[in-house]
Amino acid sequence: ANLSANAGSTYAYTTGGKLFSRTIECVSEGKQIARAAGFQVNEVLYDDNPENGATIFGEHISREASFTFRCETAYGIYSYATSSQYNDTAFEVYRDIIQYDPSQI
Repeated sequence: ANLSANAGSTYAYTTGGKLFSRTIECVSEGKQIARAAGFQVNEVLYDDNPENGATIFGEHISREASFTFRCETAYGIYSYATSSQYNDTAFEVYRDIIQYDPSQI
């Protein structure tokens, strides 16, 4: 997962899974996972060829934490990361978000 270079984050937790859908479905699922865990989606960047993948960026609504979700459609995987300057916060929002991860999209 790509974390924003200007986020200034120190701690990050990441995971991923198998991707069986197209980029558009993956992005939709990534947005849904983010929102369910309390993140606001700030930006979605598609690859030059959108069929190959996209990245979703977001920030937590009430905590100092960021979220990045990557649809790597060309390789059949997705990944995501939560990050924060505070280890406890990074882990807590990570724990919140994995409960919405279907492990396959």
